[in-house]
Amino acid sequence: MAFVIEAPYPGVVTSHYLPNPLSGDSVNSVGSVEFKRSMNGKRFSYVKSRDKRKRLLWTFRLTHAKALELQAYFEAYISYKAKITDHMGKSYVGDFITNPFEFEAVGRSAPTAGNTLHTIQLEFQGFEQD
Repeated sequence: MAFVIEAPYPGVVTSHYLPNPLSGDSVNSVGSVEFKRSMNGKRFSYVKSRDKRKRLLWTFRLTHAKALELQAYFEAYISYKAKITDHMGKSYVGDFITNPFEFEAVGRSAPTAGNTLHTIQLEFQGFEQD
């Protein structure tokens, strides 16, 4: 299954296909912990969840051409909501919260010029779609 980013959501204009992320991707619920102290000195903690919102983290290894394509995609659509269908077939709607997007050169994909491999880590926050 491919990793697909579609934007802007809901009136999708473009779809961007990425290879499967490197292992170690994560999905976490977004929440906060509040600590309060009562008048008699007891401490209480409260965990607040935020409407099933998830924070997702993926790391991709891309060729130089695909990295340039992804960079142009973010320059055009970063301010819009996006729909992501991940490599496991789950769909999410939300926003990218990585800022700035940093591409790190990690090696060569072929001995010819212009074939550098890049990694990028994307952080996304949104709701899972049924």
